[in-house]
Amino acid sequence: MKFLKFRNIAGVLATAAMAVSLCACDDDEPAQLTEAIYPSSVELTFPDEVKHIVYNDESGIQVLPMIKGETYRLSALLHPDNVTFQDKLWMTSNPQNVAVDADGNITALSSEGDGYSMITVAPDPYISGSGISASIRVRVSDALVPATQIVVSSDNDAIYASQTMQMKASILPADATYRTVRWTSSDESIATVDENGVVTGMVTDAILAQVTITATAIDGSGVSGSKAITIMQIVQPQQITIDQAFAKGNYECAINEHKVALDFTTVPAQATTNLIEWTSSDESIATVADGVVTFNKNGMFGDFTITARCPETGNTATIEMTLPAGLHRELFLNEDDYVWKDNTGGSKTVWHPGYITITATGSDKLRQDFKCFESVYLHAGNYPIIAIRMHDLMDVPEVTARNITLDTSGKCEGKDFKGGLNGTNNKWAHDWKIDDGTHVFIYDLATQNFQTGGKLPTTAVATFGTFQFKYADIKPATTPLDYEVHWVQTFRTLEDVENYIASEGRTIENKIK
Repeated sequence: MKFLKFRNIAGVLATAAMAVSLCACDDDEPAQLTEAIYPSSVELTFPDEVKHIVYNDESGIQVLPMIKGETYRLSALLHPDNVTFQDKLWMTSNPQNVAVDADGNITALSSEGDGYSMITVAPDPYISGSGISASIRVRVSDALVPATQIVVSSDNDAIYASQTMQMKASILPADATYRTVRWTSSDESIATVDENGVVTGMVTDAILAQVTITATAIDGSGVSGSKAITIMQIVQPQQITIDQAFAKGNYECAINEHKVALDFTTVPAQATTNLIEWTSSDESIATVADGVVTFNKNGMFGDFTITARCPETGNTATIEMTLPAGLHRELFLNEDDYVWKDNTGGSKTVWHPGYITITATGSDKLRQDFKCFESVYLHAGNYPIIAIRMHDLMDVPEVTARNITLDTSGKCEGKDFKGGLNGTNNKWAHDWKIDDGTHVFIYDLATQNFQTGGKLPTTAVATFGTFQFKYADIKPATTPLDYEVHWVQTFRTLEDVENYIASEGRTIENKIK
């Protein structure tokens, strides 16, 4: 970094000599030495005409935009306030772009190259290897580039009174000179906004009130952007009622559902719901926040009670829920929350509401395995039936062969259980053809042995780190082929499987095996 040094050597020597001085002049008292106080940090300060145009770029670096020919005066504070040496050294990384003098006056000279220069100030005695400095990046433009569009956005459309929310302003074009805006509120009795775009909701008589937050360009172009937000008043809930649709006896939660959102109502209806206090009786099984119950993926199962409490009145509502060991229910209902997919780590799995499509690829033989990408918890005593509804590529005319293998690796009561049930390829217990062309392949923990370990115990949870259907050796095929998977579930009995297929509006055309 090139720097300019402005000070008198003799003056500095004199200052250093004064750092060791006599504090007492009485002939009868010994001389006292004064210890120098050195700076620990340096802080850049900006005049008012600069503060509102400084911004942080994508990397978090402060940037000061300037137009060729402009001059600003910067200042710096040394900390602590009582440092002995107050000398400062101002530096510029690109003097052809930005000049700086001994008093912190910076002048925009040229936009040549990238147009950037780092202006740095440091305490003079520490300039060599101290690391104590402060900097700002100056970006020089030859002429003003005005804003043409401002888009205002925020993470939410509504906040409660006394809450805050950060607004964002995106300025076009990307090379506009000034990257900051002037924020205003259409009604400060409803919400205020500070110079950084932080909105604060105000307390009003209205339960709901709308206000418009506007960002205006500071370049004189008059360009602006706005967004309407709603301020909601805080209303204490007096009573709460939880819908019992997910209660034990009405519903069994599955571990791979991950979470369920409880329906509830309050009195009054417009009560501020985030004031409600939610608790779980057993957080080793499930936690709860804002009425959303989340199941912990740690192998813990059983019954638990969710309680909601109104803090002002103490009124409560409860729901008793159950997370039974061994129940899995992958229905592909949520694009953002499913864990069964292709086993390549690529982008061959395509989600559709209620099913997924997987592409099998290869040269001579096609392959694309179907795997659960989190632990699978089985319980042979509770849910011994494992069933998958999918299309079978053997139904495609040009396919003459394929192999499906349930590939596993897990433990139960300290014993290893690995491989497929009843062996390797195509060893399902049942194959049912459904009226839409899909198959239901069924495996039975009660009757089938794992290649390693035999039958699972019926009294304990088995944890599998690997659980997948190998779908391989597909031939002959000259192009990639897609197959659909509609669900993977566990059941108590074969009758439950039949009933579930019927609940989908489907019929079993043929029990092939």
